[in-house]
Amino acid sequence: MSPTTEPHDSHSVRHALPKNKTPLIPAVDFDERLAPWRTRNLIISVIVPTILVMVVVFCSDILVGIMGDLSASVSSLAVMSPINIGSTLGRILAVLLCLLLLTKVFRLRLPDLGMVRENRFGTWITGVGFGFAAVTIVYLLNVLVGALDVTFTMKANELWMLLLAAVFFAFQGFFEELLFRFFLIPAYAARITVAGAIGLSSILFAFIHLNNPNLTIFGLVNLVLYGVVFGTMYWRTGNAWFVAGWHSGWNFVLAMLYGSHVSGNVLPGSIVSSAPSGSALLNGGEFGLEGSVLTTILGIAIIAWCIKTKKKDTTAVVSKRVR
Repeated sequence: MSPTTEPHDSHSVRHALPKNKTPLIPAVDFDERLAPWRTRNLIISVIVPTILVMVVVFCSDILVGIMGDLSASVSSLAVMSPINIGSTLGRILAVLLCLLLLTKVFRLRLPDLGMVRENRFGTWITGVGFGFAAVTIVYLLNVLVGALDVTFTMKANELWMLLLAAVFFAFQGFFEELLFRFFLIPAYAARITVAGAIGLSSILFAFIHLNNPNLTIFGLVNLVLYGVVFGTMYWRTGNAWFVAGWHSGWNFVLAMLYGSHVSGNVLPGSIVSSAPSGSALLNGGEFGLEGSVLTTILGIAIIAWCIKTKKKDTTAVVSKRVR
C-alpha cells in the first residue's frame, strides 16, 4: 500500500500547550489520525483493513493457543487458565508482529496509530486507573445489592498469576485496541463519517467475541456499546496509551482482583471470587459484569462525556473527512 503523499506531522497539537507543561492525558486533534488515509481509495481504506484485521485476529488466537499449550507443563494452573507464560509471550509477539505489519505494509508511523510520545507511561497508567475505577463502580453496586456472592480465594502460591495476568492483559487490551480503534477507525473515517467508522469497528469488535462462553443478548449489546465507548475515547483524545490502558485495566481488575467472569470466561488465581446471585440484569449472569445493565448505563455516560467535552473546533463525530 502506498503511503499518503500529503506531508503531515502527527506530533503536532493544534492547541499548543506550554512547553514546560505536559498534560496528564496529551490529546491530539483527531484530524491528525486521518491524515495518512486521505489519499487512499475505498479498497485500501475499508475493504483491505477489514479483511486484514479478521485474519490477524484469527492467526493471533492460533499463535497464543499454540504457545499456551507448549508451556502447559510450567504450572499446574496452566491447563486450567488461558493465561500462562506461553500465552502471555504469544500476546506480546502478536502485538509486535501486528505493529510490524501496520508500519511496513501500510506505511503508518507509530504516532499515526495514536502512540503519542509525550508522557506515554503516565498516560497508560492513568487509563488503567480509569478502567479500575469504572469496573469498581459496577462491581460495588452489585455487591451492595447482593447480586454477587464474594469469597476470598487467593492462595500464596498463586500470587505469581497476578503479575503474569497483568502483563497478559496489558498486551491483550493493547492488541484489540490497536486493531479495532487505532487502525480501523481512522481508515474507515477517511471514507465515511467518524460516527460510522466507530460504529462499524464496534460491530466487528463484537463479532470476534461471538464464540465466548455464556454470551447473552445483553452481553452482545454491551460488547458493541463498549466498542463505541473505546472508539469515542480515541476520537476524544487521539491517544492510544489512555484507551489501551483503560481496556487493560478493566479486564485485569474484573478478572484478577474481583474474580468475575470476563466476557464469559472465568480465570483462576484471582484475589476474590464473585459468583452471580440474583438478578442477571444487574450482575450479567454467567457472562459476567460486562452483561450488566449497570455497565450499559456507565458506557452511555462515558460516551456522552466524551462528546460533550470534545473541543468544538476539532473533528466533528458526524462530519465526512474526504473532500
